[in-house]
Amino acid sequence: MPVALRRTELALLAAVAALALAVVFARGGAAAPGDPELALVGRFAAPTYLTAPPGDRERLFVVEQDGRILIVRRGATLPTPFLNITSLVGAGGERGLLSLAFPPDYSASGRFYVYYTARNPSGAVTIDEFHVSGNADVADAASRRNVLSIAHPRTNHNGGQLQFGPDGYLYIGTGDGGGGGDPDRAGQRLDTLLGKLLRIDPRPGPGGAPYTVPAGNPFAGRAGARPEIWAYGLRNPWRFSFDRQTGDLTIADVGQNQWEEIDFAPAATGSGRGWNFGWGCWEGRHVYEANSGNPECNPLPANHAQPVLEYPHSRGCSISGGYVVRDQTLPALAGRYVYGDYCNSPLWSAHLQTPDAQDDRRLGLSVTSLTSFGEDACGRVYAVSQSGPVYRLQATGAAAGPCPVTKPVAKPVPRCRVPKVVGLKLAKARARIRRANCRVGRLRYKRSHRARGRVLTQRPRPGAKRPRGARVALTLSRGRR
Repeated sequence: MPVALRRTELALLAAVAALALAVVFARGGAAAPGDPELALVGRFAAPTYLTAPPGDRERLFVVEQDGRILIVRRGATLPTPFLNITSLVGAGGERGLLSLAFPPDYSASGRFYVYYTARNPSGAVTIDEFHVSGNADVADAASRRNVLSIAHPRTNHNGGQLQFGPDGYLYIGTGDGGGGGDPDRAGQRLDTLLGKLLRIDPRPGPGGAPYTVPAGNPFAGRAGARPEIWAYGLRNPWRFSFDRQTGDLTIADVGQNQWEEIDFAPAATGSGRGWNFGWGCWEGRHVYEANSGNPECNPLPANHAQPVLEYPHSRGCSISGGYVVRDQTLPALAGRYVYGDYCNSPLWSAHLQTPDAQDDRRLGLSVTSLTSFGEDACGRVYAVSQSGPVYRLQATGAAAGPCPVTKPVAKPVPRCRVPKVVGLKLAKARARIRRANCRVGRLRYKRSHRARGRVLTQRPRPGAKRPRGARVALTLSRGRR
């Protein structure tokens, strides 16, 4: 997260990084053939993020820290903000309007979501839903509906990212509540939403609930744990993203005093479901000694998912995570993750894989005060500077214009694939059904030679694909007469 959007204990590191600039450049290496150039999109007031609705080839939505969202259409910034919620947003330092997300059905539903720190209650991490008005370029500010509000005890480590995943659910990255060294021990606690990656369905739920928790969330039903949690052990996941081609999850987690880290969770291994990324027992791949005596860190948790890439604070102080490039006009960067650091201007890219990323190298590009990256509807990648400019990464000499007509290549993820539970006890059957994004339906009991409580039959059949939350009816054994 940026220094003006960054923890105060590292305020001097930007100067240290500047002194080491020549060394960093030498380590980063020179530009490679095919590296892109930066094309200026526009200049804004402290921009924090950029995105676009699915399928919208002509518009970009730029988020400004003070609470405004502006539209850029075909290279021109529209004079009227898409949304202005400056009266709701508590901005300054690390606080403000931090991101925006459009659901897959935006063209039909007109709903979208914003992440900001509130004026009232002061500093609360807030997720609100709004709807577009009759004018497609202006939101209806009166349509505001609060989805989630999380009390935040300090001004720093607010997280800030919203992203709809390949499964259609909303993912939310929250910071640990601020202060040096995780004083509230939020990272390893499952009874708090701070220091986490959350997953929810943000649409209103039964009984007036502001959202629902997907049945497949790893801690749903566990006593003492918040069911919204998807992954934990995060310090300040300022930016995370999903690979639009593979669905792989990448989290850039801002470090404490020594290490910045990139966490990588392939879709094939669950996209981080239930993973512990280590904070506040680890900083990067290193034991965080200041907390080594805490009960949650002694002994160290055995389920720590180590980052695939880390770098020391001699190279920067606040990582700004980006995207895996799928822009077909940038073949030299295809499949490479682009990222940078607020305190040091060069952009970097690497091939992400477990257990170690490969070929981490500097691009021939620099962006000062790098706040964030963004991605448009066609997969083109943008770099956002807190100083004002927003750039598109494009092929050298390419002409500006709307993105080419291409369909998103993200692989569809079955919402509910009915698992086989015949023969299992009811408790294990329930757990397996929930992990498959299904729900247990009607229960019937029947006399049988099988042990009491074992599943005799199920409907639908194993392997059937259904909408998420579909019910699986079970017939259970009552045992012998």
